[in-house]
Amino acid sequence: MKFRGACYNFRRMSVFTIKVNSVTGKSEWELQNEDYDYHQEIARSAFADMLHDTERNQKYYLGVKLAIEKIHSMGKKAHVLDIGTGTGLLSLMAAKSGADTVVACEAFQPMAECARKIISDNGLEGKIRVIPKRSTDMTVGTDGDMEHRANVLVTEVFDTELIGEGAIATFRHAHEELLEKDCIVVPSSATVYVQVVGSQLAQNWNKLQPISDVDGSTVLLDTPVMIQQCSGAAAVHDIQLSQFPRDQFYSVIPPVPVFRFDWSGKVPLLKERSNVLDLVSSDDGVAQVVFMWWDLVMDLNGEVILSCAPVWAHPLTENGHVLPWRDHWMQAVYYLPKEIPVRKRDELVLVSHHDEYSFWFHLFNNNDWCGDQLYKRPVCDCGLHIAFGRTRIGAINDADRNYKYVSALREYVTSDSICLCLSDGSLLGPLAAQLGAKRVYCIDGNTLTRHVIQDYIKHNNLQDKVVVLSSVRDLVALVETHDKITLVFGEPHFVTTLLPWQNIYFWYLKNEVSQFLSPSAATLPVGATVWAMALQFSDLWKIRAPLHSVEGFKMTEFDKLIENSSSISDSPIEAQPLWEYHCEALTQPFCVMDFNFTKNIEDTVETEGKVNCEGCGTCHGIALWVDWDLDGNLKHAISTGPRQTVQINKKVAWDMHTRQGVYFFQTHKLVDTASNFYYKVQFRPLEGHVHFHFDIKPLLNKVFSSKI
Repeated sequence: MKFRGACYNFRRMSVFTIKVNSVTGKSEWELQNEDYDYHQEIARSAFADMLHDTERNQKYYLGVKLAIEKIHSMGKKAHVLDIGTGTGLLSLMAAKSGADTVVACEAFQPMAECARKIISDNGLEGKIRVIPKRSTDMTVGTDGDMEHRANVLVTEVFDTELIGEGAIATFRHAHEELLEKDCIVVPSSATVYVQVVGSQLAQNWNKLQPISDVDGSTVLLDTPVMIQQCSGAAAVHDIQLSQFPRDQFYSVIPPVPVFRFDWSGKVPLLKERSNVLDLVSSDDGVAQVVFMWWDLVMDLNGEVILSCAPVWAHPLTENGHVLPWRDHWMQAVYYLPKEIPVRKRDELVLVSHHDEYSFWFHLFNNNDWCGDQLYKRPVCDCGLHIAFGRTRIGAINDADRNYKYVSALREYVTSDSICLCLSDGSLLGPLAAQLGAKRVYCIDGNTLTRHVIQDYIKHNNLQDKVVVLSSVRDLVALVETHDKITLVFGEPHFVTTLLPWQNIYFWYLKNEVSQFLSPSAATLPVGATVWAMALQFSDLWKIRAPLHSVEGFKMTEFDKLIENSSSISDSPIEAQPLWEYHCEALTQPFCVMDFNFTKNIEDTVETEGKVNCEGCGTCHGIALWVDWDLDGNLKHAISTGPRQTVQINKKVAWDMHTRQGVYFFQTHKLVDTASNFYYKVQFRPLEGHVHFHFDIKPLLNKVFSSKI
């Protein structure tokens, strides 16, 4: 988290940002460009895939063209309003399709100015007016932003949840204040679909399971009742469902439409609705999770459909087409408040709800359904879903990971052990107590996660063995000089980190508590290795790729804007859940840096080397991850990288419960087995910074633009 401050020098005003260093845990002042926040907002707003989504662009273009033709066929002039114009693309489409007037509004000032430049570059400044306002602030009349109401509305105000960006309010206001009664809207409507499934993998992102001993038959740590019974949070969990393993879920209720939103104004848009469907289960199992997606109808005849369905339910799949990739609209996962065991052909009742911004769902056996009951939006009352993200809950539930932790702890914990756990929201402390430790101290720097751990301690009757502390200084009054800590351990995991190697904060914390450690104290993990691997992405490269042009319209000004802001505010490495993005290996994994937690943190460390390319293709970037060496036993290594042996030019299967780092190359180069990769990594302990640099000697120096 960053906070703003100001510092004046003799030349101009500069901006300091104070932030917590994720590696050292210290607060630092960092001198930034005075427009840092401005540039960060610009960089985050648009260097994504939206405008690389060819299907989206083409179907919007066709919808706009058909709407204008329809208005003209009625002998009317086409007056187009574009709400949230961004780059001005939809307005350009309208002008090129013969609109008589086009008014575009954009509240984000840098984008409004960029849209003006793009419109001018494309020679259409005489046909399009850009209003730097929210649509809800616009006025109509002789002295207003619009001389008269529009009879064509084109807008894209949707997110993965369809209505999460305020689409309902935007359309309602537009029809009330800005549009003619018989206007045409692009898109004209949307339909929301859901599929009820059984999936323990998905459910493990929502509900914590008991942790078993290595034999699998004995529960070491039980889940508190409040957490077991919590209905969870209704917050959307958006993922790329097409990459979700098909063998990890089964359908209980096949895809079914639950809501239709009529954007045309012919039917009132309600802020809140419920829909009750009587359905029949398609298989035996347990209903746990709801998958959701939506489609847009782009024309009046319902022939131009833009679908966000996953691969198994997408209309293009039926025709053998390759699905368009998009990261701005994914699919959503919702968790049923209660699991429902079902048999094939059981009669079920699905109750779907939405308010102005979100959805939630309930499922009942027909005999348990009470039609007059009010089913409120699920709210977390156990603290787990507030303190932990979905990915973190999944990691805690990872049985293979827990087996390794328990196996390693069993080799070190004795009845005389005095343990110290250094991690946020970790159950390893209570586990050590259950394995027989005499005393366990847990330092957890996050208030919310501490409460969850304390609930586990109380539920498992460990209050006399485990003490949870907020900081290292709390140890002073508790650890006796004659009773020092004999085992210090951690996962490690800290809520302030984004990239896997930033969790070496464990090492810094261990150094801080050195005075409390016995000279023979053991450390788990003993070290960590940062690994790298060159990749060819199918699509993820688009999030940092320039546009050049879209549907024949020049986007040079937009590319310049993003590239400039990105150079000021963006790191070359992004945290990404790589299991969601198809990629192929061009090299085997190679080690770029090791950390030894049994030694003191000392001088700067640099490594460099050369790696031969083993595959053929276009290299878009380097994946980076960490393997945690718990005790020197390879069987106990915890990896945040590939889950299976890497095969060259084959899809990589990634750990689904952590994010990996991706170093994106600015230019994409064609490589083969004659190519080499060069790396240089520097770790500066004092600042806690790890700097990565990668380069490629490509095949015959062939460089491909980002459009490839």
